[in-house]
Amino acid sequence: MIRQIAGAFPRHAAQLNAVHTCDAEVIRLGDALWALTLDEFSPEEDRFTRDDPETLGANLATATLSDLLAAGAEPAWYMHSLSLPYEEDDAFLAGLTRGISSVLAQAECALCGGDFGRAAQWRYCGFAMGRIAGQHALTRIIPLAAHTLWISGPLGDANMAALTGHATPRFELRLDSARLIREAATACIDTSGGLCDALWLLHLLNPGLCLQLAIDQVPLAAEVAGTARQLGIPPAASLLGGAGEYELLFTLPEDNATVERALRDAGAVPIGTVQPDANAEIVITRQGQEISRMTQAPLCPRAAASIDAYIRAVLSMAAMLFPAESEGILP
Repeated sequence: MIRQIAGAFPRHAAQLNAVHTCDAEVIRLGDALWALTLDEFSPEEDRFTRDDPETLGANLATATLSDLLAAGAEPAWYMHSLSLPYEEDDAFLAGLTRGISSVLAQAECALCGGDFGRAAQWRYCGFAMGRIAGQHALTRIIPLAAHTLWISGPLGDANMAALTGHATPRFELRLDSARLIREAATACIDTSGGLCDALWLLHLLNPGLCLQLAIDQVPLAAEVAGTARQLGIPPAASLLGGAGEYELLFTLPEDNATVERALRDAGAVPIGTVQPDANAEIVITRQGQEISRMTQAPLCPRAAASIDAYIRAVLSMAAMLFPAESEGILP
């Protein structure tokens, strides 16, 4: 559907990326490159909880800015459109605004303005733009060479919260990692749709490269293992759901010890490798041994007939990809 919409509009000469190839739109303005991003959020699609409005506001801003960080841009300008129910009180709006403001302050990103309206439930649309240093943005296209695969922080807690109905965790704005990533990485994508969705997008866009994910090296958030045990599901199932944590998944050239040390200090972790291979696939390993291959895309929540059908599909795929963990999966 996105390609169908985009295909109805001619591309301008200043638009430098193709559809789907970068987390943000890359445009040349004068003699500089800028990244622009636009994202809409709603409780029914993103399943962000509203119990703590300050956390909700911070997450909305972090999720919007994440696309700029993945494109190698420094956030500079921000606009948003917010709709709230008529019965919403001033305290909710104040908390939401504090959360958004705190994130923009961290990023030294200025709010230009926006729009306000009313709706049955809250809705939020964020726009941000930032300048790209140098002549190239970070994209999802990996050079045809050997790389290591990295993640900027722990995963799985957003999907576990969406599954259980618990409060959405506060997302991290990875500014320190992003500075290192834009200087040294060769490709980057955020995990807005979960880790496996991001891996699949990289796979589709990079024929001739085999992505190997070391599942035992993937950092899971502290609460994931306990929640998974209570539910009777494999912890790694939390990597398949579509409620992402907005971490940065990126590739580095091999043998870059100085940058790797700095990234580890910032909380990033190596989770696999990328190798040239005519039979490009996603290979899942544990302790260096292959346990499965990811041969199909994770189900998109938007395409599922219901939330129950979606959960069943995610657990079924988890049983195939992570067989050693899958005893006792709920039907």
